[in-house]
Amino acid sequence: MQTTCASPILQVKDLQEALSFYIDVLGFSEDFVYGDPPYYAGVKYGEVIFHLCSSEEGEERLGKGAVYVFCDEVDGYYAKIISRGAEVTSPLNTYPYGMRDFQIKDKDGNLLTFGTSVEEV
Repeated sequence: MQTTCASPILQVKDLQEALSFYIDVLGFSEDFVYGDPPYYAGVKYGEVIFHLCSSEEGEERLGKGAVYVFCDEVDGYYAKIISRGAEVTSPLNTYPYGMRDFQIKDKDGNLLTFGTSVEEV
C-alpha cells in the first residue's frame, strides 16, 4: 500500500457558517459539498484538505478536533488571518521543539495549529 494523503474530519454545528470561516477567514477554497441540504464538505489550501461534517450526534462531538498544518511563510499567514478575525488560542512564537507556530479555534472550537520548522524561518 502507498498512501497519498490524510484528511481530518472536523465536526461543525452549521456547515454554511463553517465554510464561510474556512474560506473567508483562513483562505481555503471549497473543494466539494454534499447533500441537500448540505451536510458534508471539503475545503482545500494547497495540498491540505479538511472535511467538515454537520454534527448529527449533537454537540458532544463539536470542538473535539485538533490538526497541525505544516506550512511556509507562517508569519505572513498569521498576520493575514488575524486581520480577518481568527480567534488565537496560542500566539505566534518559536518553540524549543523546533517549530514556529500558532494555534487558533474555528467557530466550533476545533483547534488548528499552523507552523514551520525553525530552520525554514
